[in-house]
Amino acid sequence: MFLRRRSPIVIVLRANLRRQAGPLAALVMAGVLVAVAWDGLYAQGRWGDTGWVYIGEMCGVAARTVGVGFAVLLAGWQGGSEARDEAGWVATTSARGSVTYQLMGLASGVVWPLAGYVLAMTVMVVSPYPQEPVGRAPLDLMAVDAVMLTAFSCVAYLVGRTVPLRGVSVPLTAAGVVLSVSPWSDPLLGPLTDLRFTYSGDPVPGGAELGAPPGPAVWLPWFRAALLASVAASAVLLCARRWRTSIVLIVMLAAALPLLARMPQDRAPGSVVNTREVRCRGHDPAVCVSSAYESRRQRLEQVALRLSRRLEGAGPTHYLLTEDSSHTCRDSDGVDSAWTVGIWARQKISLQNLAGCLTGFHPSREPSSAEARALYRWLTQETSSHRATTHAPSGADRLARLTASERATWIRRYLAAAERGSRPPRIPDPDGERPR
Repeated sequence: MFLRRRSPIVIVLRANLRRQAGPLAALVMAGVLVAVAWDGLYAQGRWGDTGWVYIGEMCGVAARTVGVGFAVLLAGWQGGSEARDEAGWVATTSARGSVTYQLMGLASGVVWPLAGYVLAMTVMVVSPYPQEPVGRAPLDLMAVDAVMLTAFSCVAYLVGRTVPLRGVSVPLTAAGVVLSVSPWSDPLLGPLTDLRFTYSGDPVPGGAELGAPPGPAVWLPWFRAALLASVAASAVLLCARRWRTSIVLIVMLAAALPLLARMPQDRAPGSVVNTREVRCRGHDPAVCVSSAYESRRQRLEQVALRLSRRLEGAGPTHYLLTEDSSHTCRDSDGVDSAWTVGIWARQKISLQNLAGCLTGFHPSREPSSAEARALYRWLTQETSSHRATTHAPSGADRLARLTASERATWIRRYLAAAERGSRPPRIPDPDGERPR
């Protein structure tokens, strides 16, 4: 068996389990395991149909808070204990190399938190509860979190040896947790929250904002993991007093961080393993859906075509439906002639919902303007069934009596005013002055 081997690190780990550090090591591994697995199972139960990206996000939050806390506490305590006990002479007189000696000292602080994280993610991968997650396990994001735990452990061990004060592990732990979740750490660790599926395929105007961000560079997560590994290696080499090699690694890391910070952040919100393909079909309007929602394409095409005919050519040019598409009614992405409606994946695809989105009128919500109500009724064909002779016709009836060109002109003016947030134009009287 592995634990029967007589390698130095195995001897240290066996001693951990048998002697004073055994309960602490078990607590660390169990704490990380429970925290990460609990958050992952919560994500499955809370958003069971959204997939591995969200589950990975919750597991990453647990790893960067509870996992980093336990790892820094244990490694900092170990480093401080060695310095207070004046155990440095063992490294200088040991027959083994100084780097090997430092790795033996770091074994407990690195292996046990990392083991808890790996076991927790294993539980997540094989767990069928409550349903099979959509997509695949984000192995790239998991690798970044695993190497991150290692890097924080190594740095905490170095700080504990440098500042061997009793109790220093507590503020060191707090500092590690804050740093791991701070926005300043985004270039190195990646965004902590708001992870999404990423998309390839046909371009969509405003797609990144509406819920179809382009996929991150394939190398980016692995590059982050390599940088974190260099942080861990630098800390170990500093402990081993390998000054030249550690300085070279630190300089390379300092040069890489600014380059990483300049990467477009909208291209790095998720896992490259969970990239979805978006395909657009049709013209005026085009319907763009991700591969997971192909079964809903036909319904969306029918509703979009019907709405486009009612809008007299003044409506959206694209309709977008993905796992992350937001309920946003206009996003031109700087292109005046092309704009997109985002369809919320949990929303029923109906003429009423799309018309309410475009007009800003919702029958069940607070009152809107008379023009919004009129356009909504015109689009959903809720005009009056008869013409009253003693009362003025409704706004929807006035729209119905306009010529096609007059109605299209007014609809364009209304949509432009709605985008600017200004007062909508009045509906012209079919029997009076024509709009200019």
